[in-house]
Amino acid sequence: MKKKKIYHVIQVSQKMIQTFPKQGHNNVVFNAVFYRNGKKLNSIDQAAVANFSPLIRNYDKSENPDKVKVEFKDQDSGSLIWVKTFEWTDVDEEIPRALNGYAGLGEAEVNDLVQRKFTEMERSKELERMSSELQRLQSVNDELEFQMQDMQNTLDAKKQVEYYSNIIGMALPGLAKFLSNSPMGAAMNFLAGTEVQGKEIEQGKEVESEPKDSQRETILEMIASFCKTMSNQELGTMYLMLSEIEKDRNNLQRILQFITQQQPSTN
Repeated sequence: MKKKKIYHVIQVSQKMIQTFPKQGHNNVVFNAVFYRNGKKLNSIDQAAVANFSPLIRNYDKSENPDKVKVEFKDQDSGSLIWVKTFEWTDVDEEIPRALNGYAGLGEAEVNDLVQRKFTEMERSKELERMSSELQRLQSVNDELEFQMQDMQNTLDAKKQVEYYSNIIGMALPGLAKFLSNSPMGAAMNFLAGTEVQGKEIEQGKEVESEPKDSQRETILEMIASFCKTMSNQELGTMYLMLSEIEKDRNNLQRILQFITQQQPSTN
């Protein structure tokens, strides 16, 4: 027990010695006075701080003190830098419990240590589980985002088809009038909603109207065939025109009005 107390004196003093150069004291000596039962014993005078620890231990063994007064001085200026008196009763209060005798842990302390260790292990396992679950959810999220993007692309494609189908539907009344004398006239009238229901009279004979699906397919084929006959420049022009119509659908009616209006005769 006494040995641990003298080590405490050395430990505190050594920490203070390390601060001296930072304070500008590079030539420091120390004095140590030992006491027992209030009586002064042998002492250390003007010793180099480099020998502090071995000298203190040796004098402690020879003098068996219960109090030690330590002081440090700057040898160049003679000024007192630091002084402290260590009494074993005071040291008992300053020494941590871990150093102030070890009588073993009781059942409560052991249980507390075991519980804390178990809690740390559980936290570590929970952290690993949560990390694994996070990776799994991230993978699921990536897959869902991919599926959603694929569905969005499909939806956008369908909207484009429906959009241009609507454009064609809006254009049909004017085109049917403009192409009334062409082979496309009857088909245009059908899609424009102006076809004759039931039976049609052609050259004095009653003929059955073609099914709507058949007429629709015929029109689509004719439009597709017509587009295929376009030159690259014409096809590009058609694309630009549709792009402008997409920005403002009123452009479609303006185009129809322009191409179907009565052209002035030239003399």
